[in-house]
Amino acid sequence: KLAVCAAAVAMRVLALLAVALRTTSLRVSRRRLAVAAPAPLAALATPAVASDARTYARQGMTAFEKGDVEESIKLFDAAEEADPRYATRLWQRGLSYYYADRFKDARKQFLMDVAENPNDTEEAVWHLLAMARTEGLAKARPQMIKMGRDPRRVMRTVEEAFRNGDAESIGALEQIATDGGAGDRFYASLYRGLLAEAAGQPKVSADSISR
Repeated sequence: KLAVCAAAVAMRVLALLAVALRTTSLRVSRRRLAVAAPAPLAALATPAVASDARTYARQGMTAFEKGDVEESIKLFDAAEEADPRYATRLWQRGLSYYYADRFKDARKQFLMDVAENPNDTEEAVWHLLAMARTEGLAKARPQMIKMGRDPRRVMRTVEEAFRNGDAESIGALEQIATDGGAGDRFYASLYRGLLAEAAGQPKVSADSISR
């Protein structure tokens, strides 16, 4: 029964993440979402190479949205092969690695992403989640990556809940999931569910992610 619940939660998370990949607000807050090369990278890469890498990366995102995790990894790898400088920008590949149970590879990807975008809490959270799958949440939590200040209030609350795990910080996250704006409720519910999953609370996880 727990295995069925976990599988259902995983599919729901994949669906939510696919929605997140397409949301305008996410594109604003996560400038790398479109996988377009920033100015310095674009200036260095030839137009053909940059175009190939972008094409593969976007195809990888589409495969992920369809739930084809393995295919998305192949396409993200192809993007890196087309232009190795994309390696530090393929944060979506970290999600694919995670749902392919390649937790060591996921951790490595998110570490690279942190170096590229040190104020994005999500990189640290997913790195912690990948570590928790192999070492357990209690052992992983003290090793959570130290980040800069995320400009999004909801993500600062997410960080507190993942880093501390105390009733107050989790309660603050649940409050946003209930009373926050639409975008904040989305993220608060998603990450509350992921935290519960890592803590071995499948019902809380399913209830939060299904909101």
